[in-house]
Amino acid sequence: MSFDELERRVHEELQRLPSPLAPDTLVPRVLAAVEAWASRPWYARAWFTWPLGWQIASVIALGLAVYGTWNLPPLPASVVATTNAGGVIWRTLIEPLLGYVVGLVVLMCFACALFGAALNYLFLERTASR
Repeated sequence: MSFDELERRVHEELQRLPSPLAPDTLVPRVLAAVEAWASRPWYARAWFTWPLGWQIASVIALGLAVYGTWNLPPLPASVVATTNAGGVIWRTLIEPLLGYVVGLVVLMCFACALFGAALNYLFLERTASR
């Protein structure tokens, strides 16, 4: 028996089987999940479905946060010194190695892609061509 004949016979046998039926509890569970999703509180839904007053309040709060961020008072001297020290550490220790780290990450990405392609060729394409 050739592969094509076997495939045709298996196909015919599978066509004779009855279609699988969903369990009787599926429809009530789906309807309960839909009801639970629809009855969520307003703050758990998309922003565009919030009540208009809360939408306006959230836009005002966002505006105040942005305004406050750009109009902060001057930082204390201790914060400025710490920030400057962090900048020095960044420029002396991390920045010189950053190119090598990015190169290594890109090389690892290419290696993973090559490994995945090799596994795909070895296992999936060979079984599909049989």
